[in-house]
Amino acid sequence: MTKTESTKISIALFAGILIGSLGLGMANAEETPLPIAPQGDLLKVCIDKKSGIIRSSTSCKKTEKPYVLGGPGVQGIQGVKGDVGPQGAQGIKGDIGSQGLTGPLGLQGSPGPVGPTGPAGPAGSLSGLRTVTLDYLTGYYYNWCNGSGRTITLSGTLVPACSVRVYAP
Repeated sequence: MTKTESTKISIALFAGILIGSLGLGMANAEETPLPIAPQGDLLKVCIDKKSGIIRSSTSCKKTEKPYVLGGPGVQGIQGVKGDVGPQGAQGIKGDIGSQGLTGPLGLQGSPGPVGPTGPAGPAGSLSGLRTVTLDYLTGYYYNWCNGSGRTITLSGTLVPACSVRVYAP
């Protein structure tokens, strides 16, 4: 389509819409009124190539050019924000949630007060016990326990190192 044809069609279309909207067009008995299309819908029309007469139809004759009017337009600018609505009604109570995770271990508490001294126990007796001497660290480190004067204190008793005397049943 050339620019002049496009211009002619646009002028004819505009003139037809203007004349039809003002009611100045010629009435013809065989023509039916144009269907009213809802906003945003498409309207299929045929434009006569010689006279420029527009008629609404889904199929055009060979002497007419098909054309579509309408359709969605360009999106408009966003409107002004509305007022805040009233508060909604209280919702129903929800289900009980699942058991939560175990929390971290807490800090150690402070020590409690010292308790009272207990009663004295019965006097001990060594009767019925046998004496056993335990030797240790012998054979290690070139016989560390070679009697070179090393000693340890065990319950207030000085004993040679590497040897301990105990009472056993």
